[in-house]
Formats: sequence, structure tokens, C-alpha cells
Amino acid sequence: MDRLQEIMRAAEKVTFNKTQASILVGGRRRLERLAGEGKISYVRIEDGRFGRWECKGSDVLRYTVKFDT
Repeated sequence: MDRLQEIMRAAEKVTFNKTQASILVGGRRRLERLAGEGKISYVRIEDGRFGRWECKGSDVLRYTVKFDT
């Protein structure tokens, strides 16, 4: 369990954009639901007409699902 805690601690300094995070958590709808429930922290960066999301890495990894490639 110590190794997992080290990984999660290191991931707090990492951010994923919305596309990357949605792939890891199992889809855009699930990502938006988790963010709405406050389970994934994110910052919306307004740069022009469309905003970007920067999601906290440790939160995204906590809710990552296994997917087959």
C-alpha cells in the first residue's frame, strides 16, 4: 500500500486535460459526473471561445477504470 500512496502523492502535482482524464475514467459523461459530485478537482481555463479543463492527477487516477485495448 505504501507504493500506491507514493504514486498518488506524486500525481497531485500532475494535471490531465479533459480528453486525457475522460479516457482514464471511462468516458466524458463519467468524468463530468465525478467532477460535478466533487470527486475530481478541476480548473476551467478560459482561453478564447472555449474553456479547457485541467484535472488533478491523483483524483483522476483514483477513479481510473480498467479498459481493454
